[in-house]
Amino acid sequence: MTDRRSTRVVVIGHINHDRIWRLTEPLRPGGRIAWSSRDTRLGGGGYFTAKRLLDFGHDVALLSNLMTDDHGETALADLEATGFDTSLIARREGATDFADILLDPTGDRTILSSERRLSRTFLLDKPVHADAFYVNAPKLPQTIVDSLERAPLVVSQLPIREGGPRPADVIVGSKADLPGMALADVWRVAAELGTKRLTHLVMTDGPDRISLFDGHLEQTLSLARTVSVPDTIGAGDTFSGALLHGLLEGRGIVEATRLAGDTTTDWLEQREQAAHVSAIEKSIS
Repeated sequence: MTDRRSTRVVVIGHINHDRIWRLTEPLRPGGRIAWSSRDTRLGGGGYFTAKRLLDFGHDVALLSNLMTDDHGETALADLEATGFDTSLIARREGATDFADILLDPTGDRTILSSERRLSRTFLLDKPVHADAFYVNAPKLPQTIVDSLERAPLVVSQLPIREGGPRPADVIVGSKADLPGMALADVWRVAAELGTKRLTHLVMTDGPDRISLFDGHLEQTLSLARTVSVPDTIGAGDTFSGALLHGLLEGRGIVEATRLAGDTTTDWLEQREQAAHVSAIEKSIS
């Protein structure tokens, strides 16, 4: 079992500035939609996964990008104060592009991202070493691929858009991103990305059953407890962080997946409770 107090994890993924619009009704073509609140917070696949791993006590380095404007400077300072290793974050000239997230009362979300923000690449001068890597990126430079090849454990998110190969032991995806696609077909895509190293594909489906597939046998897991909340942003990334943590603890894939699901349910519930308390305090003041 890995001693998490000395476990170093490198998380490769974007750190976003999410501007969240809470809508009063679902989106509809030609409609005029009112919004009740608008908040800005750090987000992105890299940030949420890394934060969960940091909460578990791991030494977490973020391999990402931030702009050199005031938003980027503030974000970098906040990440350092939180306890992240930011030495692998590249600084880019220019203004920060916000991701606008439209969140309707049912929990459905629409994410608006500029083409420039989506096209950001990850930079690394030379390979780095860590006990584990988490990857949430479509394409990777050779220096990162070389780092993954030498790593004891790699978990990767299944890219929504066209992705490049990355040596990975486990690939995590969401059925919502691939509606109607058979699990065997998803496995073929994942196996091509994860190379011969891939052992398991884990597919989530919101609060519904989770599918685990090794190329031959499918196992399904139902969570002991689920929760319905209007804000599920970051849930999938939190799941991936908890899954990686479980694997680092020496758990098998089934146990680690169950831990990830239960942990995500608890996290969503706690965040919703905190948001409710904050809303009450604001109304009083």
